[in-house]
Amino acid sequence: MKKLGKIERLVFGVFVGMVMLRPQTVMAQADLPPAGKPLSLKECIVLALKYHPSLNAGQATVEAQKARVEQALAAYYPQIDFKTTYNTATANYSGSRAPARNWNFNDTFSIGPSLNQLIYDFGRTSSSVKINRENVAASEEELQTARQNVILDVRQTYYSVLQSLALIQVAEETLTQNQQRLTQAEGFYQAGTRSKIDVTKAEVDLANVQLALIRAKNSYLVARANLNNAIGLREGLAFAVDETVDFVPRPISLDEILQSAYAHRPEMLQIKARQRGQEAAVDLARTDHYPILSGNVSNTWRSDEVPNDPAWDWSIGAALTIPIFSGFSTQSRIAEERAQLRNLAAQEEELRQNIRLEAEQAYLNLNEALERIAVARKSMEQARENYDLASGRYQVGVGQPLEINDAEVLLANARANHINALYDFKVAEARIEKTMGLNR
Repeated sequence: MKKLGKIERLVFGVFVGMVMLRPQTVMAQADLPPAGKPLSLKECIVLALKYHPSLNAGQATVEAQKARVEQALAAYYPQIDFKTTYNTATANYSGSRAPARNWNFNDTFSIGPSLNQLIYDFGRTSSSVKINRENVAASEEELQTARQNVILDVRQTYYSVLQSLALIQVAEETLTQNQQRLTQAEGFYQAGTRSKIDVTKAEVDLANVQLALIRAKNSYLVARANLNNAIGLREGLAFAVDETVDFVPRPISLDEILQSAYAHRPEMLQIKARQRGQEAAVDLARTDHYPILSGNVSNTWRSDEVPNDPAWDWSIGAALTIPIFSGFSTQSRIAEERAQLRNLAAQEEELRQNIRLEAEQAYLNLNEALERIAVARKSMEQARENYDLASGRYQVGVGQPLEINDAEVLLANARANHINALYDFKVAEARIEKTMGLNR
């Protein structure tokens, strides 16, 4: 027993070692970019399409639906079984003469294959196959919907990272301006041309800008975390982002958006597939009125006692099952499936209305962002000129601290408004592409 225990421990140790050394294909996220490598938006989308768990779940659903199609197709093929049976029974009977009573049990052994083949079922199997195939199409379009949502999420979070980086740059430049103004105020105070209050105000303004910079940097870290989550990474990936972004407007009309959305949105294609499947479900319900014709073949070896010589029996036959009355269940089932079909028609109309609303909102947001970009650019130029004038006046000692402080705030706000308008435009552009169903 002691030796056996050692062997068991040895086998267990080898098994554990094999498990520990086995490649972790499930948990590992391979082929990730190296740390610090700048990633473009396209590269982030490629990573998201590979690693996002919602897409992996959607793909598994598609594969499960495809397996159901094969299950439905199995009805077209012969069903082959191999059976072994044993029976024991008495042979008592009664007739016109004295009843016979024989309480001896007779044993019967049988073994052999049997084959059953569906010949014709008036569309039951074909309707079932069509239902499952349309379910495959619907699940594939549902996967496309998840794919488009992931792409939109990546684009929005990627632009948020770039936006936060640009706002950090604005805060850092504003901080530099305030540091320079503090140095100037200290120089004026030491020269006796300015009072101590100018230095104190410059110090307060500098502290406020430092707080704004802290908030801007934290917003960047939050945006980075959101981007990692949008990609589907388990841990934060330390990569940079490519700050090259195209801000070229592309003219587009609301009618063009709607036409593309109705034709290409996966939600529309999904509900169309569900309607086709439901039509097949109505046909399947109708087939309960029709008969089923099937055939069977069997070859059985029988014996009343195992040592005796066996007897081989062949059996070939056909069966026709004709439904007569099912308690009105067939009519109720047909009514149910037709109601489900009307339900899908109403869902399609609701979806069309929601898509139209989404398209109008995205279109209006895009135009608003374009108008804001033009106004913000002009405001930024004016604020820059105003700051230069205020800074020049302060440097020669004729300007007031409040004047240059207001100019700094106006310039920082104008630059931030321009940045926000630019990235709101990119987000609106991404939403329009998603609304049109172009990211397939």
